Amino acid sequence: MRLRRIGMIVTVLMAGSLLVVPPPAAGSAGVLTRIVPAPAAEPARPTLGERTVLRGRLSTARRTALLQQRRSNRWRTVARDVTGARGRYRFWVTASRAPLRVVAPRHAGRGLPRAKTRAFRLAVRRQVVAIAARRVVARGRAVTASATTRPRRPGRRLTLVATDARGPRLRFALRAGARGVARTTVRFPRSGRWLLRVRAHRHRGAAARSASRRVRVVPRPRPAVIAHRGGASASPENTVPAIAGALASGVDAIEADVRRSADGVLILAHDETFARTTNVAVVFPARASAPVGSFTWEEIRRLRATGPRAGRAVVRIASLEDLFRTTSRSAVRMVLDIKRPDLYPRIEHQVVSAARRHGLVDAGAHDRVRFDSFDWAAARRLRAASPDAEVGLLSRHAPPTDLRPYAWADVWAVHARFVTSSLVARARRVGSTVDVWTVNDRAAALRFADLGVGGIITDEPATVLRLVR
Repeated sequence: MRLRRIGMIVTVLMAGSLLVVPPPAAGSAGVLTRIVPAPAAEPARPTLGERTVLRGRLSTARRTALLQQRRSNRWRTVARDVTGARGRYRFWVTASRAPLRVVAPRHAGRGLPRAKTRAFRLAVRRQVVAIAARRVVARGRAVTASATTRPRRPGRRLTLVATDARGPRLRFALRAGARGVARTTVRFPRSGRWLLRVRAHRHRGAAARSASRRVRVVPRPRPAVIAHRGGASASPENTVPAIAGALASGVDAIEADVRRSADGVLILAHDETFARTTNVAVVFPARASAPVGSFTWEEIRRLRATGPRAGRAVVRIASLEDLFRTTSRSAVRMVLDIKRPDLYPRIEHQVVSAARRHGLVDAGAHDRVRFDSFDWAAARRLRAASPDAEVGLLSRHAPPTDLRPYAWADVWAVHARFVTSSLVARARRVGSTVDVWTVNDRAAALRFADLGVGGIITDEPATVLRLVR
């Protein structure tokens, strides 16, 4: 009886020992490892956001394996797999920098302890998409734009979109080559600032990425930038400081208005009177509304130029000789608007003679002076008397449909409201060009440049120069 009890105790102890016996040493058949090695990722260094596979092996077959990710200081299960006959598992995961681990839960029924890897991170690379194109390009010329994806993903689809503020988008579908580079040719239909944006679509699990680059499109051939009224952007109009400021900004030409004093001196003045541009009401109260031609040069020199841009310095009205002297050391051209030839008889011939004395009018194509007028009859007389002088016709309205009777004019200087592509084409057919006045808006300046005008007359020459250069 006693022996039977001892045998029963031994049997129970042996049966219980099966639940607590530690697993055999690693390396033997049917090993039960408590620490599972970190799995290998394919590709070895995936791109952030790319779908990649993690492969590993447990020592037992047909066992549940969990992939966990550290989120908000907690381990959360993100994938589940069951090992095959050889104990292998596989997880698909989106590559990120978050900590990961693999866990095999305890299997009480089979006597399997809990097993897990140490926490690890994927060796990820940041995905890069870059776009390359010239910063400044010419309108209408073919420009190569290239987009590069890193790491290289041959066959990846990309979309290049070019936009500006004035019209529909240009869209190009691209595909990356063997080196991860996609190229296309772009022709910009308008001048201005364009935004190039390339988008790399999702590819083999890699997330979509985008990049952008700004391009400035300039007109070719670019129009001449002409400073209106001597360059009135920073100083009173038709004065020496205004002319000097225009020269410093790098303008192509300076436009000035020419009238004549009572004693025959050619002066720079736009209006019929001095009321708006000077302090004539203070110096000569009784003559505030008197015509410009009623003042002598000595009286004009007593006046001070005024206006919204007049500072504290005393600025005098300039003469045509002052304009010639100020520009003598530069190659800038001059556009002289001869005002009211009917009030100043033969003023057009006097202006041409003054320019000749300074060597500014030469037979051929090297004139530095152009003579404009709203009086087309006076301009025709000037052309007949000086065939080698460059002559322009000023117009506040739309020029005639048929420009052939005016083929003798070199330039049409037309108000901005009436400058169209049709006018530019008609002028070219008779051998003339078109200048537009007065353009201070950036969008308008670019629009006229794209029409192919020969010159833009503006109060803001520095701004227009930055746009078209």
